[in-house]
Parts: sequence; C-alpha cells; structure tokens
Amino acid sequence: MAYDIEYDPNAVKQLQKLNPTIAKELLDGIEAFANTPVITKIKKLKTPFDGAYRLRIEDYRVIFYQEGNLMLVSKIARRKEVY
Repeated sequence: MAYDIEYDPNAVKQLQKLNPTIAKELLDGIEAFANTPVITKIKKLKTPFDGAYRLRIEDYRVIFYQEGNLMLVSKIARRKEVY
C-alpha cells in the first residue's frame, strides 16, 4: 500500500531552511517510504505527538500522521531539535 503525501506548511518552511542537498535526501527518503512502506522504519509516538509516527532519515526525524492512505508530514528536524 502506497501513501499519498501532504506537507504541513511548517514542514515546508523547515525544509526550505535546510541545505538543498539535505532537503533532497529527505524528500527522496519520504517518497521512498511512501511508495514502499516498511513498518520497521517507523515508530508510533506518544505525548506530545499522540497518534503520530516518526520516520528516521539519517540524523533527521520526520513526524507524520497517517489517515487511510494519506501521509501528512507535520515536522522535519534534526533529532535533537524535533522532540
């Protein structure tokens, strides 16, 4: 099952602040996960992100919510900044 991807405006701003090479790697990683989701690459989060999932891509974390086949990316940041 593949996901359709939507980005929260805050996630888009966070991507725009990054180095273009890193931003492309993150976008490619999100796209690859959305096309072939591997459950071992994600973790369900607890407070304060109730219902959200975390996807690890190198030193970055992608916080997203899942609704059916929709993947709503809400936050992208380095590990130390995301929580």
